[in-house]
Amino acid sequence: MTTWLVDTINKYIRKFKFLLIRLLRIKDNAHHIAIGFTAGLLINFVPSFGIGPIISIASAKLVRGNLTSGFIGGISIIWAFPLLFYLNMVVGEKLIPIELDELGESIEETVEVLKVGVRIGKAFFIGMCMNMLVFGLIIYFLTYTIIKRYRKSALTFLTKKWKVPKSS
Repeated sequence: MTTWLVDTINKYIRKFKFLLIRLLRIKDNAHHIAIGFTAGLLINFVPSFGIGPIISIASAKLVRGNLTSGFIGGISIIWAFPLLFYLNMVVGEKLIPIELDELGESIEETVEVLKVGVRIGKAFFIGMCMNMLVFGLIIYFLTYTIIKRYRKSALTFLTKKWKVPKSS
């Protein structure tokens, strides 16, 4: 059981390392790579029903970023969508409180159910927008700085010094 877990973890670390190497080897300026990566990654905050990577490429093109970095950003944290969905709800609920307790047993009519649904939808949408704004700024500046200042040393580290054992 533990060898299976170690092999699985090593497999995902190898994929992560591969994505980082691909991102750092893109021949484009730092701004285009960073804006494309950020636009692609932010799509994971939006429920995309399985077409997130395609939307990531389109969003990278929309902001005139690098399409490859947009795709890499889109698939890099696709596994974290449930966590990001929950984060959208938490942030939205903090900004627009959903007080379901005061409704109690009165949610029997269709109109009241729709009102509660709209309230939850507003909270999710506001939380999603806030998360995209905050995380977008952080991810852009982090990616831009790493690519602008540390691209060569990061590539050297990834290719020569960071050894990930192959799965058996």
